[in-house]
Amino acid sequence: MTNRREFVQTTAAALAALGIPSHVWALQDGDEPVTFTDYTADFKVEAQPASPTVRCYDLRTLTTWATPNEDFYAFHQTTTPQVDAVAFRLRIGGLVDKPMELTLAQVMARPGKRDEAVTLECSGNSNRPTRMAGLLSNGVWTGVPLAPLLKECGIQADAREVVFLGADPEKEKKWQAGNREFVAPHGRSVYVQDALNPEAMLAFHLNGKPLPAKNGFPLRLILPGWYGMTQVKWLTRIEVIDRRYEGQHMARNYLSLRAVDSPEGPVWLDQSISKTNMKSVVARVTRRKAGASWDYRISGPAWGGRTPIEHVEVQIDGGPWQRARIDDRRGKYAWLLWSLNVKDLAPGKHTVVSRAIDAKGVMQPTEDERKTRLASGREDNSQWVREISVT
Repeated sequence: MTNRREFVQTTAAALAALGIPSHVWALQDGDEPVTFTDYTADFKVEAQPASPTVRCYDLRTLTTWATPNEDFYAFHQTTTPQVDAVAFRLRIGGLVDKPMELTLAQVMARPGKRDEAVTLECSGNSNRPTRMAGLLSNGVWTGVPLAPLLKECGIQADAREVVFLGADPEKEKKWQAGNREFVAPHGRSVYVQDALNPEAMLAFHLNGKPLPAKNGFPLRLILPGWYGMTQVKWLTRIEVIDRRYEGQHMARNYLSLRAVDSPEGPVWLDQSISKTNMKSVVARVTRRKAGASWDYRISGPAWGGRTPIEHVEVQIDGGPWQRARIDDRRGKYAWLLWSLNVKDLAPGKHTVVSRAIDAKGVMQPTEDERKTRLASGREDNSQWVREISVT
C-alpha cells in the first residue's frame, strides 16, 4: 500500500508537471507538533461510510498547498458510484436547439483545456468535534470550459436554469402519488448566466491524475468560488429548463436564512446556498528548540469570499491581534497558507484563533456576529477558537 509520504511525493511531482512549484509545509527536523486538546475520539477521517458518505481531511496533517488526492475530503448522499469510463456518456438536453451526447474522450478532446486551482468546501463544514473543519481540501483541477459547449447546443431564449445531474441516485416519496417512492439522479442547478461563466468547467483530472472515484470519476462540474454541493460529481446529464429545479437537495436542503436590512429591522429570507464565505482556521501549531527556550509556529489556510483576502490575523489567549505572514498564495480560488511565529508560551492550556480580512476591510465574523446575519447549520465561516496544551 502506498504510504502518505509517497502520496505527497507523487502529488508534488504531478504539480511540477503542471508547472506549479511544490511548496511543502511538512514538519522539518527538530519541529514538534503541539497537541490540540479540542480534538476528541468523535473525530474520524472516515467519518461515515454511506448515506451520506463522509470523509474528512485531517487539517493537522496539512503538509502541502495541494491536498493529496488520497486525502481529499468527500461528501455525497449515498455510496460512491462505480462509473465505467468506456461506457460513460455526457448528455445535454432540454431547452437547447442541438441536444448532444459525448463520450469521455470527446469531452477531454475539446478545446480550451486548462488547469484551475480551486479550494472546495462542503457547505456543512463546521468546527464541531465530528468534523473539525475537515470537509475542506485544495487542488488543481484539469478540464474544459462549460460555456462553449452550452453555446454549441444553442440555449433557447426562454431557458432559465441549467441542471447538472450525477450518477448517484436519491430517493424521495411523494404523497401526491400515493406515497410512492421515486428514484432520481442527484442534482443541482444554477442560473443560465452562472453556467455560462467562463470559469465554469468540466473537470476530469485532479492534481494531474484522473479524478478519484470518491471525487467524481470520470467527470464533475467545477464552479470556482461555490460551495461543494454545486460541484456535481459523476456528471452524466445537463438539462436546460425554463423554471426552478426543485430537487430535494436544491429546494429542501442546502438552504440558509439570511438577514436583509430594512427600516423596521432585519428581515429573514430563506435562500439557496451558493458561493463561499471568507474563512480561515488554525490548522497546526508546532515548536522548535531555540537554546533554552522554544519558538512556536501557528499556521493554517484561509479561503473563500467574493473579495480577495488581504491578510490574516492571529490572537493568543484573548490578547492583541497579530498579523500573520502569507507563506503561499496562488490562484484566485485557491486557499492561501499563512503562519505566525511567536516566542515562548508558558506551560499549560492556551487558546489560539485566526481571522481573515479581505481587501475591503471586512473581517471573518465571530460566532455571535455570524448569528446576527445567518441562521443556518451550514455556511459556518465563524472564527474557530482552538485549544492547545503546552508542556
